Amino acid sequence: MLGMEIQEYLVSGKLSVTEFHKRLLGFVQQGDQAVHAFTDLDERVIELQAQHLDDSRAQAREPGPLFGVPIAIKDVMDTADFRTEYGSPIYKGRYSAGDATVVRRLRDAGAIIFGKTVTTEFATYTPAATRNPHQLDHTPGGSSSGSAAAVAAGFVPLALGAQTNGSVIRPAAFCGVYGFKPSRGLIPLTGVMEQSPSLDQIGLFGRSIEDIALVTEIINGDDGIDPSTRGHRPIRMLETCLSEPAAPPKFVFFKTPWWSKVDPEAQKAYEALIEELGSHRVSVLEMPEVVEKSIQWHQTVHHTELAFALQREFINHADQLSPRLRDQIKAGMATPVMDYLFAKGRIEHVNAAFDDYFEHFDAILCPSALGAAPKGLESTGDPIMQTLWTYAGLPALNLPVLTLSNGLPLGLQAVGNYKDDGRLLRTARWLMQQFGA
Repeated sequence: MLGMEIQEYLVSGKLSVTEFHKRLLGFVQQGDQAVHAFTDLDERVIELQAQHLDDSRAQAREPGPLFGVPIAIKDVMDTADFRTEYGSPIYKGRYSAGDATVVRRLRDAGAIIFGKTVTTEFATYTPAATRNPHQLDHTPGGSSSGSAAAVAAGFVPLALGAQTNGSVIRPAAFCGVYGFKPSRGLIPLTGVMEQSPSLDQIGLFGRSIEDIALVTEIINGDDGIDPSTRGHRPIRMLETCLSEPAAPPKFVFFKTPWWSKVDPEAQKAYEALIEELGSHRVSVLEMPEVVEKSIQWHQTVHHTELAFALQREFINHADQLSPRLRDQIKAGMATPVMDYLFAKGRIEHVNAAFDDYFEHFDAILCPSALGAAPKGLESTGDPIMQTLWTYAGLPALNLPVLTLSNGLPLGLQAVGNYKDDGRLLRTARWLMQQFGA
């Protein structure tokens, strides 16, 4: 069931929230023995939340828009009643003092926080235990591996993730679900592990665009704490998403400078999709030159801010960090300050480099990844197809529209104009209605 379907079903009173989640929990506990999407799935905590909602209904209180909807949370976001361990043994058994802003807003809307999902080490590149529900010997992607897998396996209709490079779009593509990374500054990061404050962005996984629009509407907006959202009023996402475009949308497809790295079968699939859309609807163009430079700028900002964020862990617990993460931190510490400031200062210029395209096109289309999920669990895959959009802070959405001959999903990435997230969701919904089959 989709999130809004669950809300409607539970509001109808056909089944209590407690009984619904008792049955769901049994299904998840059995299925997760193979998938390993969850790192903390406390049965008692889920039961207490469900009982609270049932008591609220018994007192004739108005149910919230997410009444009883189970939503999983990536293990980098604080939750008062579940552990938050950042995917690291350094923080094993850690409980936070309270909820992250996004978690609190979900609870206020009636959602059930349905456990914490596995993340890679400090949401970087070292894989964790999660497997791809489509084929268990293939990576689910990272770093929001558990959130993507939990939605793909049918454990929950929605899950929260976070993206600093490609941590939402790539796992969504590999696991065959919708994955949405909103514009930077739309959703507050208060109570979320800091990795790179110039690049960190909350994301969502779901099985419908409408569900994603509703949850984004609920969790976006200034919380009075996170400076990146200061002055930002909540946007009504769902209404815009459900509205019909004034005219059939037009798209530009960028093969990107990394097209030669894309799997040959995936190349053919994307080219077939372009042909199906038709030249009257999609134009194939070259990307601006600034694109290739932005990859190095992203790395400079990322490594420098990562080194600052994890300096205490590096100094006191270096032996409990993976070799790859230690190397990233060392690279950040060695970055000249002028290189960092220049790379950070280019963010707004790369963001603005795409303004002209959105005067003529409703969305940019490009590959979500270099292909389907690679076989093996030693790597989470290459994030190169997401790096640019994360660096620029533009909204991006994975569309689970293609499947390769090996049965694995292949994602199509749709990118929208900055702070015009509702338009992107509306355009993507139109595209899936027309060509999703």
